[in-house]
Amino acid sequence: MASDYYQTLGIPKTASADDIKRAYRKLAHEHHPDKDKGNADKFKEVNEAYQVLSDPQKRQQYDQYGTTFQNGGGGGRGGFDPSGFSQGFGFNGQNFEFDDAFDIFSDIFGGGQGRRQSNRRGVDLEMEINLGFSEAVFGVEKELSIDKKDTCAKCEGSGAEPNTKVEACPKCHGTGQIRGMRRTIFGQVSTVVTCDRCDGTGKVPDHPCTECKGTGTKRRVKRLKIKIPAGVDSGMRIRVSGEGEVGYRGSNAGDLYLHISVDKHPIFTRNGLEILSEAPVSFYQAALGGEIEADTVDGKVTVKVPAGTQSGKVLRLKNRGVPIMQSSRRGDHLLTVRVVTPTKLTKKEKEIFKKLADESGESVNVDQGFWSRFTS
Repeated sequence: MASDYYQTLGIPKTASADDIKRAYRKLAHEHHPDKDKGNADKFKEVNEAYQVLSDPQKRQQYDQYGTTFQNGGGGGRGGFDPSGFSQGFGFNGQNFEFDDAFDIFSDIFGGGQGRRQSNRRGVDLEMEINLGFSEAVFGVEKELSIDKKDTCAKCEGSGAEPNTKVEACPKCHGTGQIRGMRRTIFGQVSTVVTCDRCDGTGKVPDHPCTECKGTGTKRRVKRLKIKIPAGVDSGMRIRVSGEGEVGYRGSNAGDLYLHISVDKHPIFTRNGLEILSEAPVSFYQAALGGEIEADTVDGKVTVKVPAGTQSGKVLRLKNRGVPIMQSSRRGDHLLTVRVVTPTKLTKKEKEIFKKLADESGESVNVDQGFWSRFTS
């Protein structure tokens, strides 16, 4: 009687497709025949279980007709047929999905390690930097403190004690790689892995640095002065080249990425390159025209208000907005006019307004006390 496929993979019958794949990969790595402690029979069982349970149609048939091959009820009932594995590729009667097979083989043959070691640069770092509204508009120089893995000051990144030599690695003879042959299910396969003695550099210190233990790196807090360009905004990211963590034994450093966050302003808002604000205008200025003082990021400026300006009219102040990055040009400042209706009028002002209303044929409401004084 064949074993229960779910038990073979060590998963419940409610397992998802991802659960099945994870269980398969773990067990396939563990039992592969080319592993020192591999088990060919176990490996075959694991692969057979995966081929069924990873296929939705085969899994459905398997669940319907029982936990063994014999419970399919015969071909007449459309029973489960485990011999119908045709997907993937096979050898010695075993089938594999391409992505899973190559994951396993890369680990067995050392290919995975070679790929991991191929990129020698250091790790990129990220941090958020908060700016005031004006700092974002006009740019600013900021001093930052970063806790990171940096070049060892004692050996200057070589990994060797000062005044000692760095020699070719005796294990890989300076190549940084170890070549060999392995017997696999494909036959003899040539393998290339990163040298574990020099970590792929091809060089080892004669006397490792006592400060960094031969790594060439040391964690420390580094202070940086960073120039933030004019015109940045929230959500932007600035790359500071070479200010990430340094790589192993003097290899290239990663980069530092600054995520920009800008504070709100009590008066101004920003829309791309435009700065928006409002300006109160008196009833008389709106009706007759005049000049007002308005706040901008450059300070107060005098603005002409045309006669007959309505509340909500937008006045455009050219080149008073946000600087265009890497350019001498700027956006505009959009000033929205808000006409302020007077709430307290003198007797004379009321008389004038009443006369103006009569002149235009408009009906106005005034309190009785005012009307009696006006007509007496």
